[in-house]
Amino acid sequence: MWRPWALTISPTTAFATVSLLFGTLIILATPPLRGPDETAHFLRAYGVARGDIVPSVRDAQGRKGVLIPRRLYEGFDFFESVRIQEKEAGFAYGPVFRAYFNRRPARVDLERVPTFVAYAGSEGYSPVAYLPQVAAALMARALDLDFVATFYLMRFAGLAALTGLIAYAIAMVPNLAWAFLAISMLPAAIYGRSVINADGSALASAMVVTAFWLRGILLPQLHILGPQSFWMMLCALTKAPNLVFILLGLMPLRGMPGRRWHLLALTILPAIAVAVIWTFSSGADTATWRMVEITGQNLDAFNPAVKLAYLLDHPLHFPAAVISALHDKDLGEFWRQVIGVLGLFDTVLQRWVYPTVSVLFFCTFLTRLPLATAARYQVATVATITVLVYIVVVYFVCYLAFTPLDESTVWGMQGRYFVPILSLVAIMVATVVNRGPDERRQSRPGRAAQRGVGNLRRGAFWLRMHRGDLEDRLDLMFRAGVGAHPARGRDRAFFSESGRALVTGVTRHARGQQERGAAENSLAGWGARIRTWE
Repeated sequence: MWRPWALTISPTTAFATVSLLFGTLIILATPPLRGPDETAHFLRAYGVARGDIVPSVRDAQGRKGVLIPRRLYEGFDFFESVRIQEKEAGFAYGPVFRAYFNRRPARVDLERVPTFVAYAGSEGYSPVAYLPQVAAALMARALDLDFVATFYLMRFAGLAALTGLIAYAIAMVPNLAWAFLAISMLPAAIYGRSVINADGSALASAMVVTAFWLRGILLPQLHILGPQSFWMMLCALTKAPNLVFILLGLMPLRGMPGRRWHLLALTILPAIAVAVIWTFSSGADTATWRMVEITGQNLDAFNPAVKLAYLLDHPLHFPAAVISALHDKDLGEFWRQVIGVLGLFDTVLQRWVYPTVSVLFFCTFLTRLPLATAARYQVATVATITVLVYIVVVYFVCYLAFTPLDESTVWGMQGRYFVPILSLVAIMVATVVNRGPDERRQSRPGRAAQRGVGNLRRGAFWLRMHRGDLEDRLDLMFRAGVGAHPARGRDRAFFSESGRALVTGVTRHARGQQERGAAENSLAGWGARIRTWE
């Protein structure tokens, strides 16, 4: 039977639908290579598809890069030239696409002459950050697609895969599904997974790790160590700062006397091991030559090894640079970048969008967590420590990679770098405030139905308790009726048995309704728990 009060909106379904819809619109509306550092990330993903897992192809200047077939390179070079050229007033990409499709295609015999293109900053990223795009690039090569078709296929593959991964996190996290949905639907978040970039995979993997962590705390009977360790490894390989999420494994689960050392090792050591292996195998290359070309300074000014040696003699240089960067940074503008300043930081949303999204965003953090006060504060402490360490690591990476040695402030900070820790911020707010609407609260028709079931239960209980008395009263009533009508004396036994059958039938019907109502309530309760758990 259809019941309107039984209709609910699943956060997982809502997210998947809206993410794919708006992500598709963003993909179609954003021209090729117009995402943040999308040129470098496209080249890295395509290089992995060609087998350059650990960057090893170099040019005469020692720069790492990828060899691109001539046909693909012509399309890439066409849109890259448009991207870097000066734009006049009234510029639009419509004529650019028409010029691209009307151009003369490359000759087939030139396909065998690949062109070297430097990664320009993405050589330090592991292949894990681009797995969906790599699969799409392999398919495009098999189908012999040109640059535009290859590029958009890689975008759509990333959107579909990362939407599925975040939907998995939303379905799995208990009590904070709507908060996770709000985080993943921030303009910066959906834009990051709609273009070719490592931001989308970093956010998705961080949300899965956070969901596993909170699930293990609230529902320890459902906690499985293997998947948590696996996702921590993938998370650590998406971006260097995401290794900080291993700190979540330091908190013991409820019901355990303490974190056992072998469990701790199985949880976090694999993530540390793969991060260290990748760092040494890739050389932690951040394209120092690019910063040298931009600033005109010497190579040692951006050499991480030189900076680390300098910090040993001047340990306060980095903290002073961070304080200076925080002092010089417009925190309002920084928060707008967290919400979303799109494109190449040239697409700003309407001014009213940022405060509106901020209020709605933080409202989703207000929920109750079924934890004791001490446990809630312990969760808040671990989440806070992880957030603070993550912020310090992001500043340190920018200090090593982008900041000249003689600078007094940190260069290259962007708000989008901090989107992955917003799920931990949601947990911090929820554990400290611990206020919000009950997610299991029913609608008014649902409460009316529940009251009806309660009345039915009480009626059935009364009938069971007074069944004998009712049978006696009905027997007397029928005897009196028979005495007034002697002609019906032959039906006396029939009426007595009918009365008893009536009471028996009513009692059984009421008992059946009670048991059915209890079963429906039980199923509804388990359904609510499953939706909360999953």
